[in-house]
Amino acid sequence: MKLHILGSGTCIPYERRGSSGYALRLSKSTILLDCGNGTTWKLGKVGINYLEVNHIFLSHFHPDHTADLIPFLFATKYALVKRVKPLYIWGSRGFKGFFSALNNAYNDWIQPDKLNIEELDEGIMKFDDFTLISGKTLHIDSSLAYRIESEGKSIVYSGDTDYSESLVELARDSDCLIIECSMPDKLKVKGHLTPTEVSKIANKSKAKRLIISHLYPICDELDVIKVIREQVDAETILAEDLLEVEI
Repeated sequence: MKLHILGSGTCIPYERRGSSGYALRLSKSTILLDCGNGTTWKLGKVGINYLEVNHIFLSHFHPDHTADLIPFLFATKYALVKRVKPLYIWGSRGFKGFFSALNNAYNDWIQPDKLNIEELDEGIMKFDDFTLISGKTLHIDSSLAYRIESEGKSIVYSGDTDYSESLVELARDSDCLIIECSMPDKLKVKGHLTPTEVSKIANKSKAKRLIISHLYPICDELDVIKVIREQVDAETILAEDLLEVEI
């Protein structure tokens, strides 16, 4: 299982970090977790053909997590080499309505062959080479976190969230937890995590490795990773765009 970090930032333009996007390569599947702006061209930067992606799981519908759906689908529609595998895009309840609104604006420009738009809720789904466990988060009503289990390994993606015991349970004993840390402790924003909250989730869940992501520029200025490393025992990695991690 190989993780490529495509975007480790937020909605704020920042030369170091693009909006949320993560690619996961399994034995048979290539998965995107969120699709913030810049995700499509960064796939090429890490050596992944966008036509190989067969699942996109969206944590929620805010633009910094979904904006690159339009160029991704537009490129797929007009690629000279046509897609072989079906493409499934998954979102929480309301996603079909969200995509219908996009389709009203862009019509068949974002309707490539083999596209499937699906909704999911918290629960367990089994696929050919992975199991997906979805859990609700405290961000907006429909936001989700995901746990993917494959090849004896597990990776959890928090999406955007505030502190919750349900995220602790979803991340329990995982091999890798990609977790947001939007703001320093003194600038806490409802619906997002701070270093101390990240540390509490990490220690309670006993995740083996942390990847700290969804970082506003001030998080780099105030060195939030140092605060987290002082409070947790698990290996802790500061996410960077185009970083590759073997799970």
